[in-house]
Amino acid sequence: MKEKSVKDIKKVLMSGKGYIRIGSHTKKRMHDRGYTKGDIVSSIMTGALKEIQYGFNHDLGRSTFKYVIEGKDLSNNPIVSVLAEEGKTAYLVVTVLPPTDHDRFTDCI
Repeated sequence: MKEKSVKDIKKVLMSGKGYIRIGSHTKKRMHDRGYTKGDIVSSIMTGALKEIQYGFNHDLGRSTFKYVIEGKDLSNNPIVSVLAEEGKTAYLVVTVLPPTDHDRFTDCI
């Protein structure tokens, strides 16, 4: 499987020819942190790819690419979304968090 770019992920959002799924654990963490689905969409649409990781995905039982995207939420605050590739046009939101690591991210809180 070839790694993707943020442009490829944006195409999935805009075209409707795939999906971006949010698991129940991630939904709970988002709620705890005050984030919504709209914040995830905003982070992807305004974001830049900061890291590509490759490792074992326990949900899928195989190794996949994970994309760390730094962008802005709906309130124009910095946000980081991590998406795991599930297929050609399918992604799983692994986590959504405020950026705090000054070594990894440009706009930290």
